[in-house]
Amino acid sequence: MNRKYLPGLDGIRAIAVIAIIIFHLNPKWLPGGFLGVDTFFVISGYLIAMLLINEYEKTGTINILQFWIRRMKRLFPPVLFMILIVIQYIIFFDQSLLYQLKKDVIAALLYISNWWYIFDGLSYFESFEARPLEHLWSLAIEEQFYLLFPLTLMLLLNKWSKKKILLLFFVVSILSAILMLTLYDPAANVSRIYFGTDTRLQTLLLGVMCAFIWPAFKLKQDAPRILVVIIDFLGFIGLIVLMYSIYKLNEHSAFLFNGGFYILGIFTLLIIMAAVHPSSIMSKLLGIKPLTVIGKYSYSLYLWHYPVIVLMQKHFVQGQIPIYIHISSVMLTIVLAVLSYKLIERPYRLNGFKVFTIMSIKYFITVIVTLYLCISTPYLLSVVKAEQPQMHHEITKTLSNIPDIKRISPLTPDETTEQLVKNATPLLIGDSVLVDINNQLKEVLPNATVDGEVGRNIYKALNVADKYHSFNHKDGVVILFIGTNGDFEDVQMNILLSKFDKAQVFLVTSRVPKDYEAHVNEEMYKAARLYKNVHIIDWYETSQGHTEYFAPDGIHLEYPGSKRMVSLIYEALINFEENRE
Repeated sequence: MNRKYLPGLDGIRAIAVIAIIIFHLNPKWLPGGFLGVDTFFVISGYLIAMLLINEYEKTGTINILQFWIRRMKRLFPPVLFMILIVIQYIIFFDQSLLYQLKKDVIAALLYISNWWYIFDGLSYFESFEARPLEHLWSLAIEEQFYLLFPLTLMLLLNKWSKKKILLLFFVVSILSAILMLTLYDPAANVSRIYFGTDTRLQTLLLGVMCAFIWPAFKLKQDAPRILVVIIDFLGFIGLIVLMYSIYKLNEHSAFLFNGGFYILGIFTLLIIMAAVHPSSIMSKLLGIKPLTVIGKYSYSLYLWHYPVIVLMQKHFVQGQIPIYIHISSVMLTIVLAVLSYKLIERPYRLNGFKVFTIMSIKYFITVIVTLYLCISTPYLLSVVKAEQPQMHHEITKTLSNIPDIKRISPLTPDETTEQLVKNATPLLIGDSVLVDINNQLKEVLPNATVDGEVGRNIYKALNVADKYHSFNHKDGVVILFIGTNGDFEDVQMNILLSKFDKAQVFLVTSRVPKDYEAHVNEEMYKAARLYKNVHIIDWYETSQGHTEYFAPDGIHLEYPGSKRMVSLIYEALINFEENRE
């Protein structure tokens, strides 16, 4: 059966793009929403391979140049439209972002955003910097695939049988998954393996292999009923597993980087196989009107949702964004996506540059918008100076000299608790939040040893703690900031605490607009219940509702926040001394 339109695939696209949008609105709502990108990768590999194989079987060759032209007509005009609009918005309303944006634009237009972000050290999951084009990393991977895959496929089809080609793609996909597994380090930034074309090739090739095994254009309407039932059953299993993973997994799930992306890609294939079969229930379910409409606009929705969310949320404290901003972001995304689809995507896909010669009101608007953006944007970029913004928060490691250890218990009968605490020599280990408060901290705890570093998580803190074994004694005081930069489990917490099992340890709870916030704080409370020498400094509770404490990222502290954090630590030490038996 020859079918040019597969509504079931649009249904899968709809689920994927909805998951991605929810994740970017607030990762806490759908921690695994980013898996929607991998769903798109599998679909892309499947469709492109199926179309190219079909063309080869009909003509004996693949017109690679025409393929590239079709891809460019389909993909480039909408992304260029979005980029130009974003540039103009930033020039007129938020020039502080222009310096970095210029660099990101070049990478986006060359479809190398993923490698640029690796080189630039950007973290997809941990960055709180406003980079409105960051989502284009996935389009870069797909375009690199579109550039190389058709030529590779044609050469292989000319030389080898389909079975050999299928085996080759299987081996390469496994190697891609193994490379991701080999490079994965839970204590390090995962950007290299998350953004890398080589490590993400696995899911694209899964789609390619499915095109060899299950080409939708050749599936029969009158297939045996038992076969259709089995296909539907497997498809629903795949859908359940994928939806559960989107709901349950997060960026810190080691399973994903240890073969999980590949496994979930296989379950996605089961959904695709059922969705493209003409007689399946799954194809009808995923082919319902609401899903196919969203799927039709999925490319434009993906292009627009991220810059809209980033540029709107930039003006609020992350994690404390009003619900009306989320609603407004979704509504504006829909409006811009529909306009982009009707004015740019569809006209250029169907007619290419012929839109400039077609006499109609709709295409006239398309031409006017195109000319305005393509002429005015380069001019504006040439006359507006993009200055490198000043960092509002220190991002360098601070480390004080380790003073002689002093007892925290009173040495003289007339020494007050305040004097006792001020003369104490606590150790503080933490991340950039600790760096933020270092100057104010030294005013009240001048003898403190402070070791703070941007991006430090509990895995890195384990190594740092080994340097300070001299603080592990009955009069030692250790204060830990360990929940900002990633999740952890009991085992990591217990290992860290074991390094200071003789000292009094204070855990500072975290306020971080990430899905792991509640879990890391619960781990701290659990440790405090388990160990008598472990205490809580509850920054999460204290900072509740105080947006004035935070920078826009919802983590780093403005002056009022730094001042309150320091006073909270000081109060905790005073209370501990006063209640000490």
